[in-house]
Amino acid sequence: MIRTISITVEPSSEHPEILDVRDAMQQVLDFFDLMTDPNDRNVVWNLTFASTNSPFKAEGAPVDLRTNAGAFAAVAVQVEKIERGMSRIIAGEDLEADFPREKREVLAGILKRNLNGIGTTKVNFGAGRAQLKIVKETAARSLEIVESRGDALHSYLFSSFARREVGSVEGRIVDLGTDYDEPGLRIREQKSGREFWCRIDASTREELERKLTAGDVWAHRRIRVRGTLNYDHDGKITRVFDGKITYISPPDVTLEQLRDPEFTEGYSAAEYLERLRENDFG
Repeated sequence: MIRTISITVEPSSEHPEILDVRDAMQQVLDFFDLMTDPNDRNVVWNLTFASTNSPFKAEGAPVDLRTNAGAFAAVAVQVEKIERGMSRIIAGEDLEADFPREKREVLAGILKRNLNGIGTTKVNFGAGRAQLKIVKETAARSLEIVESRGDALHSYLFSSFARREVGSVEGRIVDLGTDYDEPGLRIREQKSGREFWCRIDASTREELERKLTAGDVWAHRRIRVRGTLNYDHDGKITRVFDGKITYISPPDVTLEQLRDPEFTEGYSAAEYLERLRENDFG
C-alpha cells in the first residue's frame, strides 16, 4: 500500500466562508516543501487527491521519476524529522538543533499564515499516525520558538559548521549523556583522538536503553557510528546526528594462534632483529 500524506486547510473563524486561494495553495506547497530533500531531484510528491471546495485538502505520495514507483523509503528520514519537529513545537519544545535552516524558514511561513488568513491546518502523516493540528494559539507560540530560541541554539551549534555528509566513523565511548537535552554519546575518534557528541536516532535509543551498560562506558567500548557527519572548515568532525551504533568486538585469539615458529626463518629473536636493522632481508 502506498503511503500518502494529506494537508487540510480551514478558514479562520473571523471569515468562516472565505479561504484565500493563495494562502491555501501556498500552505500545502510549503508542507510538501518541508518533506522534500532538495538534493534528490528524482523523487517528487505526486498529487493523488485535491478537494474543490473549502476546507481545502490535498494529498500526495512520493514517486521516483526514474521508475514511476512509490518511493517513501527515499523520504522517510526527512518526513520523520518534520513530523518530530512539528510535534515538538506544538508541545512548546525547541526544534532539534539539526533541523535544516532553510526548512525552518519554510515552517515559519506556515505558522505566520495560521495567524493571518488560515484558521486551522491539519497534517496527517499516514495511516496509524497521529494527526497534527495547528491553530492560531499554537501557531503564535510555535513561531516564537522557531524564530528566537531555536535560532540561537542553531547558530551556536553550527557556528563552525562547513559541510555535512552521511558516513561512518569509528571510535570509543567516553561518556553517556545529553547534548542540549538530546540523548547522545560522546565519542573519541579512533584515528584523530578528537572527541565529539553523537546524537542517536530513535531506534538506536531504544536499543541502547536495553543493552548499554555503565561498564561499556567505563571500558570505553569501541563502536562504529553511521549517521550525518558534520565537519568544520578544517575537515574535522564536530558532531554526528541520527547515529546508528554498531559495537566492534575484537576476535578471540589465543597465543598459540599468534605463535609462528617459522617467522624468524630459523634465526634467534636477537639475531633476526639485528639483521632486520641492517636490512639484510632486502
